Amino acid sequence: MRRVLALGALAVVLSMTAGLLLRPSGERASAQTSPPLVIQRAQASYAQAASDRSPLTILALGSDFRPGGHACNCADSIHLITMNPEKRAGAIVGFPRDSYVDIPGWGRGKLNTALSLGGPELVVRAVEQVTGIHIDYYLATDFEGFSRMVDGIGGLDVVVPYAMSDPFSGAYFTPGRHHMKGGHALSFARNRHGTPGGDIGRSENQGRVLLAAVQRLHEVFEHDPAQLVGWIALGMRHMQTDLSMGEMTRLALAAARTPAGSIRNLVVPATIGNVGAASVVFISPAANALFRDLEDDGIINS
Repeated sequence: MRRVLALGALAVVLSMTAGLLLRPSGERASAQTSPPLVIQRAQASYAQAASDRSPLTILALGSDFRPGGHACNCADSIHLITMNPEKRAGAIVGFPRDSYVDIPGWGRGKLNTALSLGGPELVVRAVEQVTGIHIDYYLATDFEGFSRMVDGIGGLDVVVPYAMSDPFSGAYFTPGRHHMKGGHALSFARNRHGTPGGDIGRSENQGRVLLAAVQRLHEVFEHDPAQLVGWIALGMRHMQTDLSMGEMTRLALAAARTPAGSIRNLVVPATIGNVGAASVVFISPAANALFRDLEDDGIINS
């Protein structure tokens, strides 16, 4: 069974997403009230995690579900994130939610619907089928969880590439760097009205938030590495996970050791078209070269 990725640092680094799986169990709540145990387990796995050099591949998912609102439970954001701890580099590859692909067991359809049809497991299978890349872990959070995590780490400094004025998402920004709390970061990530390329442009902006989270993680980690435990605990409060503390520590350390400037942010090559009356996104055959590049070492070399 695939594993739901949830860790404080990576939860925000990979976030952008909004998922259905934010229902902390009693066991998780109990673990959160036992800091000595959490710290002990993190220390025990630190040395092994820090020396791990194997590339990591994570699928970050998010749904449009929120309590009292639209409840399609479809994936609003889908990002394949790779990290190469040895080379301290990686990539963030966004898949537009309307990507028209083969969904295992369901035929051709929009990639975002796979989440409602079969949960994160099915989205993982669909993305693996499209890319040919094995995915190690996956991550899901929702609007509220994402906002709370961004607020919990003190906000993010995000570069806004152009003016935004979108009453649908609540994104009102001038171009340039903005310090965003959770609500503003969510509005920026959701904006697609007036965004160049629509859903494709939005996916690229979501990558900008991920890069801002990586930069924030570096600032925190360099100032006080012990804060990494707090980030992990923050993620555990807002996400469902079956990962061990060792796995979470490994992922958090990989993110902390990968500079934001060494991570390529891009959207899978694609074009917008139609299938019947539905607007869809067709992934270009040119994407195959990108996928093979990532499969090799988790880095885009071209």
